Amino acid sequence: MIEKSSLPLGNDQNGYREKEKTSSFVNMEDIEIWKQFKSGNESAFIYIYKTNFKNLYNYSLQFSKDVNLVEDSIQDLFIDIRRTRKKLSDTTSIKLYLYKAIRRKVLQYVKHSRKYFWSGSLEEGNNFHFTFSYEHHLIAKQLTEEKIERLNQALETLPKRQREVIYYFFYEQMGYQEIKEIMNFTNVKSVRNKAYIALKTLRKSCE
Repeated sequence: MIEKSSLPLGNDQNGYREKEKTSSFVNMEDIEIWKQFKSGNESAFIYIYKTNFKNLYNYSLQFSKDVNLVEDSIQDLFIDIRRTRKKLSDTTSIKLYLYKAIRRKVLQYVKHSRKYFWSGSLEEGNNFHFTFSYEHHLIAKQLTEEKIERLNQALETLPKRQREVIYYFFYEQMGYQEIKEIMNFTNVKSVRNKAYIALKTLRKSCE
């Protein structure tokens, strides 16, 4: 595993000073943060790393439950983008950029890992087992516990690609265009169709 110490995240002595530097990025647009990072600003890199690591970790676990593989993938990703920063394209969504990159990397690692038998294509999701609850802001308040349980049972019956679309739509609050990019659909209409079929199944379970 690549150690986190290989990334320039500071130490106890200069942690406060680095926190002050990275705090300047909080209200900055992603495109500007990314440009600062590409120009060699290490504080921008640290900000991107710290604000995205947890989400990338949880997201990557949808493709593999091997935490070592997931951690290696994330560390490799950040080392790669730091090394090639000048050649990277611009982005208006750092989250989307990193999600697309880590999705490819984790699935490639899974494919080549001796611990797994992987017969599918790199376009297939591996897990995407998640559930809805009362706490979820998109769950209708009038749904009973029984209906939420039926909803989650129906969610498990969805094909992997449909389940992945629902995950991005509800949990990551991504739009159809973003889902198209991250899942490599040929067009937005295909995403809408997947979402429509999946949502129709879920709605029927609550009737």
